Amino acid sequence: MIDAEAIIINCSTRELSLLALASALRHASLPVTMIDCESTDRSVPFFRRIAETLPFELRQMPLARHGDTLDRLFRETKRDALLLIDSDAEILRSDLVPAMIEGLGERAYGSGFLHAGQWLGANHLVEGEIGYYAPRMWIPCTLLRVAPVRAALAAGASFRDRLVGNELPRLPRLAWLLAQRFRVPGLRAITLDALRPLRREYFGVRPNYLFFDTGAAMHRYLVDTTRLSFAALSDDMWATGVRHEHGITRRQLRRGMRNAADVERARAAAIERVKSEYGLTLPD
Repeated sequence: MIDAEAIIINCSTRELSLLALASALRHASLPVTMIDCESTDRSVPFFRRIAETLPFELRQMPLARHGDTLDRLFRETKRDALLLIDSDAEILRSDLVPAMIEGLGERAYGSGFLHAGQWLGANHLVEGEIGYYAPRMWIPCTLLRVAPVRAALAAGASFRDRLVGNELPRLPRLAWLLAQRFRVPGLRAITLDALRPLRREYFGVRPNYLFFDTGAAMHRYLVDTTRLSFAALSDDMWATGVRHEHGITRRQLRRGMRNAADVERARAAAIERVKSEYGLTLPD
């Protein structure tokens, strides 16, 4: 039996994190650790009260980029595998985590759902075939083996998100700088078509730039360099197994973020679910 643990990282989203915790305790059948990263909403005393009635461990870590925190967790854990559950995710099915565990074959570094690559859209300030979203494990709910991830970290890979310019790929700093023009309204129309032949092919396409979201660079390293696989579960289980309020933590930390659900609506819905579905009373 694999020695696994569920991890939830809370950054000032205590009600949604509580919903994630309640769902993990009901459906995952794994020990659960809640990690608070310098929350400003009194999450620590809130979860200390919750720990009086629910079985989980509460830890505190400095606030850092999500990818950096994941890097640290995989370096420090003594478990064989970690089940990552976003603080704005709720597990809905009790057969989901067993299916993930069963999917961890000898050559699989992880299991869960595969977030396919796609062209970025208007919510990233670009439209058309300009920016490309790199494929990755669906990080809001994924089970990852520690050993291959730790080896990848030692080799220089990371969970950290990054943008890679692709118009002058041999000059990565300049390529990155050129990609920044798509953030500036007056500069987005500059096509630089003369540089098109210089672009490298990634994932079967030649975009102006690529966005490696949290975990995407790690996924690419493990698949392309170590030749490990990711055990993807069915789309049906994805649709019915996890409910996710996209980007709540990022919107809490960066209020101007466009690509995220409404914080107050998601918070109210989480409180209702915690009470009606899991029968919990929130501390004062």
